[in-house]
Amino acid sequence: MIAYNEMSDGSQTLQDWLVNEIKSVLDRKSVPPPFMIWYDPNKEWLELLRIASSFAGFELWANPAEHELILRDRFYQTARAPRVIWLPCSSDHVSWFKVFEFEAEALWEKRLLDSIREYGVHISHEYEQDLAPLLPAYSREWFGEPKNAWKELTPGAAKGTLVDDHRMLEILAGEEGEFDRLKEQELFGIFTRRVMEDFGLPDPENIPEHNWRVAATARLLATEAAQGCPHNSPSEGGNIIPPGIIRENALRLLKAWQSNVYFIPSFEKQAREADKTLGLSYWARNLDTPPRSLSSRAVEETLFNKLSDQLDRITEIDLLARELEQHLQIFQDRTVGFWGSLATYQIGWNYLVQLAEAASLIVENAEVEQTWKTVEDAITWYSRRGWMLDQAGELLFIESPDLPKQLHRIRTRLRRGYQRKIDSIGRVFSALLAGGEKELFSYPTMGELALDELIQNKTPTALVFLDACSLQFGYRLADMINQGEPAERAVIKTAFAPVPSITALGMAFALPMERKQLNIIFASKEKDFIVNTKNFHGNLAVAEQRRKWLKDNFKVKNFLKITDVLDGDRLKPASRARQLIVVEGREFDREGHEGQLQLTGADDHLERYTKAIRKLRAAGYSRIIAVTDHGFFHWQPESDEIEEEKPEGEVLWLSRRAIVGHDLKHKSAIHIHVPCSKLEAMVPRSVNAFQTYGGLGYFHGGATLQELIIPCLVIHWPLKAVKPPVVLKPVVHITSLMPRIEVEAGIYGQLPIGDIDSRNLSRRIMVKIREPLSGKLVFQHTEAVTIHPAGKAEVIQLRLVEPRPTLSYGDKLMVEVRDADDEELLTHEEIILKVDIDEEW
Repeated sequence: MIAYNEMSDGSQTLQDWLVNEIKSVLDRKSVPPPFMIWYDPNKEWLELLRIASSFAGFELWANPAEHELILRDRFYQTARAPRVIWLPCSSDHVSWFKVFEFEAEALWEKRLLDSIREYGVHISHEYEQDLAPLLPAYSREWFGEPKNAWKELTPGAAKGTLVDDHRMLEILAGEEGEFDRLKEQELFGIFTRRVMEDFGLPDPENIPEHNWRVAATARLLATEAAQGCPHNSPSEGGNIIPPGIIRENALRLLKAWQSNVYFIPSFEKQAREADKTLGLSYWARNLDTPPRSLSSRAVEETLFNKLSDQLDRITEIDLLARELEQHLQIFQDRTVGFWGSLATYQIGWNYLVQLAEAASLIVENAEVEQTWKTVEDAITWYSRRGWMLDQAGELLFIESPDLPKQLHRIRTRLRRGYQRKIDSIGRVFSALLAGGEKELFSYPTMGELALDELIQNKTPTALVFLDACSLQFGYRLADMINQGEPAERAVIKTAFAPVPSITALGMAFALPMERKQLNIIFASKEKDFIVNTKNFHGNLAVAEQRRKWLKDNFKVKNFLKITDVLDGDRLKPASRARQLIVVEGREFDREGHEGQLQLTGADDHLERYTKAIRKLRAAGYSRIIAVTDHGFFHWQPESDEIEEEKPEGEVLWLSRRAIVGHDLKHKSAIHIHVPCSKLEAMVPRSVNAFQTYGGLGYFHGGATLQELIIPCLVIHWPLKAVKPPVVLKPVVHITSLMPRIEVEAGIYGQLPIGDIDSRNLSRRIMVKIREPLSGKLVFQHTEAVTIHPAGKAEVIQLRLVEPRPTLSYGDKLMVEVRDADDEELLTHEEIILKVDIDEEW
């Protein structure tokens, strides 16, 4: 706390004390007359000295704009007299005036805080950090007040007596009426001083509150632009705060505004209005390189359009890809800015990041296939990094309704570059595979990987069969499972799929057994494949027969679909009698054949699978083994596509991507044996086909890396796992139709990740806002958010539901935080709606 020294005169003012300190030096009788050098690196003494000089009549030299060399010459040429010479630096950093330091009668190097202590006010070190930034403004306001008034200043009362940084933010960004509240509290004077002297913002006297807010915002935007481009600052004159501590305070205020979840809506609104009063668009348009400033929407829009237009003019695909790659860091930097990440209506930097990342992978792998000598080289590349190229390709083809129109042609060119790249990779791999199928067959099958895991222990396990889960989907699913976890839960192992890479064969190969047990024939009468074993005479190419085999060999009694796990009550807890269950998901394959997967992407399905896996964990299945049958690729053929001639010989089975039979011959197709059979197959090289593809499509059956190299996902959860509690940061009221809520982990939230026990799990949550009486939903978000046991607070933006409810200003609502996996209510808070909502809003 702060209190005055009872042993001294309580009527003495800080001004009296300071004048006495100065006069005790300047009144000394000496030749030449004495002078003081006053070092003030933080410029916290300047106004106090000016007031004291005017009051006491001592001579003060204090001009912040005067260069130290000029000051030295003036001092040298001026007759000596008692005076105080103020310098805006420390003794360690003085330069030209250093020579006079030894002649000075006294050097003043005390901080204002230390001087106030010497004056007789006790400032506890416990509160020093909180109070130090407030003291310059407070001292100017109370400079002429008696010491006993200072005891009113305590850390608890400071927020009600002074205008601290958070109060400044409330005045700048909060509800209308802050000026009136300041005047009612008799704080408008200190606010006026602090806003001008500590932050360099416009004088709020005699100006409407809203107009001042827009003007202050404009000054912050212009100043940040100047700070971010010091060698080519915008021509905004009086709107740019000079460099120094005042500018630092202002920019710190701007940053706090953009990161405060409650004031983000007001920044969006005021920044747009402020931009209209500035000329930053013209300035940004004429810059050679993007500035480091990120707060002006006008600047961001100008830069986005300028860079998009430059890229759009590049028609040569390789050159475009290199240009995008070179700009990737710029796009990423701007994406993390306010208008690229936090704004309600964001500028499309994230789309440029996606395009540039795809381009970067194309450039990175420009000639990678030329380094391969063996099939193993190709598979190693694909398993480690090559799958990322497929992920980039998905982003290039996925439908994006809000893709900025400037980027459509750029994306189309990159699509062609991507397809050309995977075709080139496919051709080299085909050439290697034509003479190296033994290398391919040296890799484990999916079933062998699953069997190896199952025989290690008797942990309660869910064996999940995912149809057409490509390698990139496997890695993305593993990343989603591991997100927020204190230890790695999910790992990927790779296997090969049989040729032809189709479900009937691939799922048989995914059953947990050694491949040598399998036998494949083609039944001419049924015109289909038959897969059996020595001890099982059913057809493992048929789903129901595969279930029977699992019942016979692994005592599986429970077979579920993904929907059963997510939506129904068929999922039973693990028990001694229920150690192994089977779950099946066909979403990738079904939507692939229907043409939706390419257009919508896999995110929604991966999210469903992640949720299903977490529900399996919650039911006690601490080990998950996810297997698949084959991969696939998407292809958009050229209009003049030419189909391959069909092989000669005894053709038993035919598809676009493979032909199976005996004694097959073809001038260019790859000859490969169907494993575990006497059958042989012919597959076209790379992405070619024996039949024309038609339109944009989803294809498998052949022998590209995408079709053959597939993921086995193994997940281990701790047997005794604990989810962290969550804390809802106080909301109090809602002033926007797109409110933001902050949630973080409780108890563990402040611990470093290394101190979190690996038994602790992340928790996925959903936040909803309802009417408390009717329970009707008012605000919600669509995607679950992961809360890490030791992670930072997560900001979640909610949207108004449709049809819109009718609610009035002042209505009470309830914020609920629920577990996304089981709907458990974790915490809640009653809040006040401070905006009207109706159907016409």
